[in-house]
Amino acid sequence: MSPLSLEAFTARFLQIAEPFRRYYERAGFSISFEAYVESIVKALVLAAASTFSVLLFVHSYIFKIAPVFAVSASLTLTLAVLLIFTGFMLYYPVYRAYSRRVSIEKDLPFTVAYMASLASSGMGLERLLERVAVYETNKELRREFFLVLRDIKALGLDTVTALARLSARSPSAALSSFALALREAYMTSGDLKSVLMHYAKLMLDEKTQRLRNLVNTLSMLAEVYTTMMVAAPLMFITMLIVMNILGGGVLVLSPDILILVLTFIVIPFSAVGIYVAIDGLMSRV
Repeated sequence: MSPLSLEAFTARFLQIAEPFRRYYERAGFSISFEAYVESIVKALVLAAASTFSVLLFVHSYIFKIAPVFAVSASLTLTLAVLLIFTGFMLYYPVYRAYSRRVSIEKDLPFTVAYMASLASSGMGLERLLERVAVYETNKELRREFFLVLRDIKALGLDTVTALARLSARSPSAALSSFALALREAYMTSGDLKSVLMHYAKLMLDEKTQRLRNLVNTLSMLAEVYTTMMVAAPLMFITMLIVMNILGGGVLVLSPDILILVLTFIVIPFSAVGIYVAIDGLMSRV
């Protein structure tokens, strides 16, 4: 592919990927969206050439398929590989933005409460942001506050603009709302203590409510686990053993096969499903 056609393809691909820009900007990448798309295009070209060559060799010299069918099969599989790769590369920023949002909102109430305690001592906004950026343990929140300080100290932006940029790039709606409220308070009354105390109470109350809901959900999952993984398997295995003794069956399957399926397929996969559900719930708090 010539440099001119590659550039045209990159421009076209950039137009197609434009809806993913807002997710990319909130995903925390260090390179621009245009550079990311360009790297995808280059990877697609290399993947297309290498995948088609390998598949054509396999179809022609290993499976001994006729040349016409070997080329068509290789093209079809190469197209499938490229579509899967493109979908993964475009979806990855969406997943990363979601992961950052969960991480930020998990610790944001405690960060705001810490900021409220600092503001109660009369500390100014810029000094407050510096303290939070230095002592924050959540890496995503620390990164966002360091970017605010970079905008102020390195890029020469005023605090109002830096907070507006924080609100625009944050993957968390809660952090965006908090940054805008902090910005408005700084522009108008300057009473940071009241705003921070209000948001700290609000976010901690929401955190408490989410934890209550989590406890209720975990209680329900515990009952489901007891029913599905303990009581139900014992009941079904007992019934199948009795059926095996009496010579019965289910459709065309013997009780022995059903016991094996229940023991080695149904129960393990059900346990994995419940584990994934619990892990997904616990990762949000």
